[in-house]
Amino acid sequence: MSNFILYLAPFLIALIFSLIFAKTLILFGKKYKLYDKIKENKIHRKTIARFGGVAIIVSFLLAIFLSADLVFDNLKWGIVVSVLVILFFGIYDDLKNANWKKQLMGQVLVALIMIYAGLQVDYIANPFGGAEFRLDILNGQIFGFSFSILGSLFVLFWIVGLMNAMNWLDGLDGLSSGVGFIGAMTMFFLSISVLVNQPPLGILAIIFAGSILGFLFFNFNPAKIFMGTSGSMFLGFMLAVLAIFSGGKIATIFLVLGFPILDTVFVIIARIKNGNSLFQGDASHFHYRLLNAGWSQKKVVIFIYSICFAFGFSALVFGSIGKIISFFVLFLIMFGINYFLELERK
Repeated sequence: MSNFILYLAPFLIALIFSLIFAKTLILFGKKYKLYDKIKENKIHRKTIARFGGVAIIVSFLLAIFLSADLVFDNLKWGIVVSVLVILFFGIYDDLKNANWKKQLMGQVLVALIMIYAGLQVDYIANPFGGAEFRLDILNGQIFGFSFSILGSLFVLFWIVGLMNAMNWLDGLDGLSSGVGFIGAMTMFFLSISVLVNQPPLGILAIIFAGSILGFLFFNFNPAKIFMGTSGSMFLGFMLAVLAIFSGGKIATIFLVLGFPILDTVFVIIARIKNGNSLFQGDASHFHYRLLNAGWSQKKVVIFIYSICFAFGFSALVFGSIGKIISFFVLFLIMFGINYFLELERK
């Protein structure tokens, strides 16, 4: 019972705060006309409140500060500082429509903050057994700060990569937030499992889940509020960090977010093939293509939810080889969807 309360209380605090802040921002948006801009490349033809990411982030921060069971070490303070940076850059982007260079600068800054706070990956386990792949064999030092060069580069690309994957996924009502919630709950169950058994990590994950769920209540189709850049990047950042916190269970998040990660890869390949800019938004993402094929928003979103849930569950129950097989199956599914959509287009 005590363990149940340990996780239920912070979850409810984050959930209630998120519901209150999201509803407040909806009313605030209507009063001061802070709407998402209607553009030709967007599917919405009516004004919808934005800055929902503020509700997610603020509720998350308040809940972790109110949790008496969380001890703030360098890594947790690193999360707080990083999240505030994400909030600043996200709101700036939503107001000024910052170019990709400024967005990337903010993402790199956030990753560097976490590296300085002590987030590191020393090795990557060999899924086939045998010696692991060491990342701490080459070290550097800047202004007295020692760090693993390869490990730090891995953390940098991992955080920046997931922040962009979740940002690019945020195209339909409830899509990015729902996938983020599935990822957060997967990390929660992994954290309290016998394999990991890290209650503080479980509290962080369940607070993260609660802050998303409260927002998702207003974000699911038909959406009353959007999360904006701050929200989507916050989701990617937290999932990236929680995966490393959990003892480097990166394969777990890689499976949960397999759809948006592979979608990102397919989009990049398509843009290179067509000679388009990698940083110019278009309708080449799977969720847009499924929409163009005649699917409704809800059908597309629930379909992607199902894929993320199924492979998130497989990540919790399967070992290393099972995860590799699962990812191969996911790749075949994505390849099949791509083939189907290409036939529909022709």
